[in-house]
Amino acid sequence: MSNDVVVSADALVDYCAALFETCGMPRDDATLASLQLVTADLRGVESHGVVRVPIYVERLRCGVVAARPAMQVVRETAGSAVFDGGNAMGQIAGQRAMELAVDKARVHGDPVFVSVRNSNHFGAAAWFAEIAVRADMIGLAFTIGGINHMVPWGGAEAMLGNNPFAVAFPMRDAPPVVLDMACSVAARGKIIVAAKEGRPIPADWAVDTDGQPTTDAVKALEGFVAPVGGPKGYALTLTIGLLSTMLSGAYFGSEVTHMYDDLEHPQNIGHLFGVLPIAAFESLVVYFERMRKAASDIRGVRRAPGVDRIHLPGEREALLAEQRRRDGLPVGHGTWSELVDVGRQLGIAAPRPRP
Repeated sequence: MSNDVVVSADALVDYCAALFETCGMPRDDATLASLQLVTADLRGVESHGVVRVPIYVERLRCGVVAARPAMQVVRETAGSAVFDGGNAMGQIAGQRAMELAVDKARVHGDPVFVSVRNSNHFGAAAWFAEIAVRADMIGLAFTIGGINHMVPWGGAEAMLGNNPFAVAFPMRDAPPVVLDMACSVAARGKIIVAAKEGRPIPADWAVDTDGQPTTDAVKALEGFVAPVGGPKGYALTLTIGLLSTMLSGAYFGSEVTHMYDDLEHPQNIGHLFGVLPIAAFESLVVYFERMRKAASDIRGVRRAPGVDRIHLPGEREALLAEQRRRDGLPVGHGTWSELVDVGRQLGIAAPRPRP
């Protein structure tokens, strides 16, 4: 868009890391969280990118999120663990928990699931599923949202988040196949971005407080997001929410607080991470050949008029990330203004935009 500010992705990572470090986070954790957020923007998932930095900084500064968490495994078997995130930023707790799952799978050679409690909003789910991909494993990531903004089907009171999840399949010599989706028609973060930029939203994304479809992003944030597929989306978000909380003691339903409005109480967000080591089921040679064939079959179908290419899930995002790394990362003007203001408050200069 013409009012976007274009910046270097690396410079933006350094800037956001400096903001987090000023809030008390160790340098490595601050850089990891920033890298995850900027990577989401590179992939075109602006709803889970640097638009979240201001609220993360605010929660860190008021102490409702732990800058230096005491994380620990509180229960485990060879194929499972319960991980206490110590009220860490979700990016940090999620990284450690998924790495634990991968490490356990390497040792034992079997599938592993790790449930997480006492965490926070963890950004884009794909990031965590792709950690497993790099170890020749299929990765799964589930989380409950940090805001109740969806009603149970037929209800008139929000009691559910849009509870995103991701599944990633490794490929050879190609980007992984990655499904990363919320259970609403659109992630609430997309509505937040539209509100910051003063843009309308499609009429099927959300309803206002009276339950009427709206294209006004501000009114949509006051109302409820619409589930994808009607009652099926409601059932799906309920299922993801239960998977993300019931195995760890994380909050669900009426226990969930509001990430933006409640700056006093820790959220106790829950996640569930899973890894399926391919070698436990099939030889890697056979798996990668079958994935190559599957991809070829999908891409090779007769295309509808006007369609140039059939994409696999995650492929568009990978191509966009390459282009944005090369040409610069566009950040919406409203989001950029907030980032600059946060830096000004903390005494940190924002990076210079590209011409």
